[in-house]
Amino acid sequence: MEIINLPRLRVKELQTLSENSLSICDGITELKPAIDLVQTTLNAFKRGMLKEQASAANKKELDADRAIYISCFFKNVSAEKHDPTLIPEVRETLERMCQITDKYGTKITRLSYNEETAAVDNLLTELKQIDTQAIDKGVMRWIPLIEKANNDFKAANDAYIAERAKADSIESATSLAPTLQHALEELFTQMFAHAKLSTNEPIRIAYAELETLVKSFN
Repeated sequence: MEIINLPRLRVKELQTLSENSLSICDGITELKPAIDLVQTTLNAFKRGMLKEQASAANKKELDADRAIYISCFFKNVSAEKHDPTLIPEVRETLERMCQITDKYGTKITRLSYNEETAAVDNLLTELKQIDTQAIDKGVMRWIPLIEKANNDFKAANDAYIAERAKADSIESATSLAPTLQHALEELFTQMFAHAKLSTNEPIRIAYAELETLVKSFN
């Protein structure tokens, strides 16, 4: 029986090792203060993990959807304008729509998130000022999709900002890792002392399990 030394661990490995160690030590009353310290530190560590995982992934997906709908709409308007069977009134309406889509162009999808969101709002406002009742539904079906995608992006952006603001008040898992590792080492040291000096069989068995657990991370 030797005292357990922790190997070099990645952040997620440290969480797994801590959780498994607590499971092995569960119910050992002689070590309750050390166990409670690991549990408390681990809880803070896991909150820090959530902070570090906060990302703008959802925003990227919604922005990609929005860009596709805008591109499809612009292409549909341009293609429809060249239909030789159009009556003059419809052609004139499509010309007006093309003037708007040309003004924004494909560059609208290359703007920053906030600039693109505002630009899409402006695009939709201008389009709503045109009487489009006679325009083919295949063209117009993209407008509600664009509007919904833009609103979904706004909601996701608001949620992301709120999430980041909340996360800023939480210490990161990376900065808490040394504290958690120290708490684990203290638990292992106390467990070693009890296992070495005590005749308590459950503690000796638990320590042997901890040795096997830690070796699995080497």
